[in-house]
Amino acid sequence: MSTLKAVYYINQFFAGIGGEDKADTGLTVFDEKKGPAIGIESMWNGEMKVAKVLSCGDNFINNEENYESVIPEIAQIIREINPDVFIAGPAFNAGRYGVACAKLCDYVRRELNIPSVTAMYFENPAVRMYVRDNYIVETGETSGSMRQALPTLAKLSLKLAKEEKIGPARLEGYLPTGHRYNEYHEKTGAQRTVEILLKKLNNEKYVTEVPLRGLEMVESADPVASIKAAKGALITTGGLVPKGNPDGLKQAFSVTYGKYDISQLDSIPASDYESIHGGYDTTHVNEDPNRLVPLDELRKLEQEGAFGGIYHEFFTTCGIGTNVERGKDIGRRIVADLRQAGVEFGILTST
Repeated sequence: MSTLKAVYYINQFFAGIGGEDKADTGLTVFDEKKGPAIGIESMWNGEMKVAKVLSCGDNFINNEENYESVIPEIAQIIREINPDVFIAGPAFNAGRYGVACAKLCDYVRRELNIPSVTAMYFENPAVRMYVRDNYIVETGETSGSMRQALPTLAKLSLKLAKEEKIGPARLEGYLPTGHRYNEYHEKTGAQRTVEILLKKLNNEKYVTEVPLRGLEMVESADPVASIKAAKGALITTGGLVPKGNPDGLKQAFSVTYGKYDISQLDSIPASDYESIHGGYDTTHVNEDPNRLVPLDELRKLEQEGAFGGIYHEFFTTCGIGTNVERGKDIGRRIVADLRQAGVEFGILTST
């Protein structure tokens, strides 16, 4: 069986070219092993070799014009070698180096269809930018953790090169990507839960199968300067749409939203609207859609002068099963519409 091949990327420091004084160095190609490529190849026990080492200065590769100019040359080298895997780093907590490693791995995987893997500290800014679609092995904060990082990087890169099935992050050593997959287990969920509980009660080490989600802090918006003069909009995640769902909105796992004209309505008629939401009993909403989108009561407040007016369209989507990133995207697009229309506040109703 022929020996597998890897192409390895490192920065100017690990290539032995220099430190910050050489951070503007362009692409350098080595036939001999450099930096961590020396150590990792010995861990493959002859099953794979590093065919080429590529290096760029951190400043150079992170300049967008330089990146665009050099990427065709990098792609040509990789196509000629046709490696079984592309490896970059470890970058530890070096931000520029980490971004370069992750960006190149993402390009090689996506555009050249070659599996790739890099390694860095979990707080490296490149992790948030690229971890969703790329394998990033977790390392310590500094290069002092090189000895601990390389064996995991070596094992995962060899599995990728062999096209073997990659297991979950906790077993393979890469940072969680946010993707979840169903799999069969020899024990039921109840059995596994009791085992974890007993370990916890006995102060033994355990790993939860459902880690707590770390939600980011969202800064509150500034208060409306004058509510009596402000225009507001109605927004719902409860899935209210015109009957027949003319825009084909999804009842779960939403990817977009709808907006519908209410300029001529004092209330939302049950004869024309319905909820398509797949996560709650919509009976009461379908009997009276104003229970979800309270246009009838807001029209009364509008006439009393409680605020400046109601925007002529309401916005709707279905919140169930929608992941955080998709939810952010939908929210940004709704906000862009509202800002363009001069809307100053929104009333968001759910189920």
